Amino acid sequence: MSDDLMKRVQQLEDRAELGELITHYALAVDDKNLVALAELFTHDCIFDSVQGVVSGRDKVIDYYAQRIAAFGPTFHVPHRQVLEFDGEDDAHGTVLAHAELAIDGTAYAVALRYHDRYRRETGQWRFHERQVSQLYAMPLTDLPDGLASDLRKRWPGAPPEAADWPDQSQTKTP
Repeated sequence: MSDDLMKRVQQLEDRAELGELITHYALAVDDKNLVALAELFTHDCIFDSVQGVVSGRDKVIDYYAQRIAAFGPTFHVPHRQVLEFDGEDDAHGTVLAHAELAIDGTAYAVALRYHDRYRRETGQWRFHERQVSQLYAMPLTDLPDGLASDLRKRWPGAPPEAADWPDQSQTKTP
């Protein structure tokens, strides 16, 4: 088999493994399985979430333990992932996703993007950096009218905020 063909086959296998990584993430969060979740991150990972930047696997899992404790049932649905390889053991990409969350007895709907950097560590692809951005996060009952609002991030206990994207001032035209 030629070197080019071997490289292409390896990238196909890597794409499949990275696709499973995002599914395993959704399952671990929804199952509240912090042990499984920890295995998905590099030891020196960085997670940038709605509450700020957290560094290091142990601190990231502590963050998740706190967040998961505040939620009732959750359902994370990754839709699609775009990937670019930066080397044999490094890649970056964006994951399009939705989540349904129960918070204080209220159902929330969230549309989000994960901006990721991946690294192969000990032979397994893992998240090295993960940044979350939101199109909306609001009670499900607000969604019919709320999606058209400028203030689409409506987390409990916080004032409504503008969405992370799209920024209408930066509309791209041909």
